[in-house]
Amino acid sequence: MMPTNPVPSDAEIRAEARRWFLILQDNPSRFQRAACHRWRLSHPAHEEAWIAIEAVWQDTAVPGQQLADKEADTLAQYLAAMDNNRHRHNRRRRMATGGAVCMLLLLLTAGWLQNPSWIENFSADQVSARGERRVVALADGSKVLLDADSAFRVDITAEHRRVHLLRGGAFFDVVSSATPFIVETEAGNVRVLGTQFDVRLLDNSAVVTLARGSVAVSSNGQPQATIIKPGQQVAFSEQGVETPTKVDLQDAMGWHAGRFTFYRARLADVVREVGRYRQGRIIMPSATLAEQRVTGSFSLADTDKALDALQASVGFRMHKMTNYLVIISE
Repeated sequence: MMPTNPVPSDAEIRAEARRWFLILQDNPSRFQRAACHRWRLSHPAHEEAWIAIEAVWQDTAVPGQQLADKEADTLAQYLAAMDNNRHRHNRRRRMATGGAVCMLLLLLTAGWLQNPSWIENFSADQVSARGERRVVALADGSKVLLDADSAFRVDITAEHRRVHLLRGGAFFDVVSSATPFIVETEAGNVRVLGTQFDVRLLDNSAVVTLARGSVAVSSNGQPQATIIKPGQQVAFSEQGVETPTKVDLQDAMGWHAGRFTFYRARLADVVREVGRYRQGRIIMPSATLAEQRVTGSFSLADTDKALDALQASVGFRMHKMTNYLVIISE
């Protein structure tokens, strides 16, 4: 009896759709376009995956174009104002215009201010927009509350249940099963059978907060798992898993209802959370300022007030260049 080819999983189909889409963005040949067209027509699931990829592209490229059009004058004025020398007027004008063109090209090609993670979104199966929290139902019946500006890739079959968190944070309500449920991050993994827990990515680490059940947290650099209990939180990175600490779950998971509470957190991490709930970008060039520790709580519904509160607490300088660009400095 001749062996049959295995049926590709949903994750494999989505990966193939992403591959074809990227090929077609890079001056494809007539044969490549024809091959992609045949692949799309060969199965309804292929066309469905293709449409999903196109939707991600539209969600990023179009707003980036609109943003560039809207902010062109403001950016040009800002760049001209930065030119404090007394060179001739036409030289100054050329510098300002050239700087504006460079900035606008950046906006147009990557939608950087509007959505700096648009390339990463291509590898994701679920993506939330800035300021959006949404519930995602998985194939096994588990549910995920995805925080704003977050993304994950999922691969659930009868043999395994895996979610790779690519960006941001999420709350997992996992249906009990004999098949382990694993949340993968660049720093390590969280393994459960059925429970409720938060996972949040930071710069080079991640944090797990457990509401119910138990989870096993392992680091890429420390394979031996650390078990945490309800009401505990643990940070982990490629270097290892830290000692679990007890936390107030209402505070730790307050983001579910739009409130962010933090204790001795890095300013950079706090500003990143604020940035998830506003359009554009917040830039903090100073590494020293980024490492300052802050404590507080604020509503995520008004990010301007949140930034003002942080400024009053830390004392940094805040420059709102446009509605979509804020620079924080010492």
